[in-house]
Amino acid sequence: MVTMQIRPGFGERHPDLTALLRVNTPAASADTSWADGMIPLRVSAFTVPVDLPDELVSSVRCLVGVSDRIVLCENRDGAHPWPGGRREPGETFADTAVREVHEETGWFVDRASLRPLGWLHYAHRSPRRADDVHPYPDFLQVVFHATAADRDGDGHWVDTDGFEDSSRLVTIEEAKSIIVDSAVPAAFLDLIA
Repeated sequence: MVTMQIRPGFGERHPDLTALLRVNTPAASADTSWADGMIPLRVSAFTVPVDLPDELVSSVRCLVGVSDRIVLCENRDGAHPWPGGRREPGETFADTAVREVHEETGWFVDRASLRPLGWLHYAHRSPRRADDVHPYPDFLQVVFHATAADRDGDGHWVDTDGFEDSSRLVTIEEAKSIIVDSAVPAAFLDLIA
């Protein structure tokens, strides 16, 4: 009989994440869902940067300041203040933040201004699908803040991957009033206000 060994974080909670959750308290949490409700999740905002289990980090997010405003993105799931995405092979978290912000919004992030703000913890609220190859029951996203001063094009930008429908500049207070279920994003927006 062949026994399949479960990798930590792929079928059971990763022990390093268990230890992090034991000593860190979320600044905010909310229930959400992705894929038109097919993937129910619990998301928690942790506003203290820590070393995360790399294999659980699914993507990198970045709050982008431009003068006295921030970049607000909109897609089919609504408005959010953090463009970002998955790392490409060999990229650091900072590399990913810079590349993804540009791809999704056209803004050029000043690499020297990048600073880690914390992380998002997503916990699945439904049983694991047999065909799922992603981290389960948890995955993480690193959250940065950076400034940008220059943008590609004439102000209108189309996300090169097609995920974001649009992006625009708003004040932090405007962002909080536009974002539905804003408690989790607000925990990070408050750090840069």
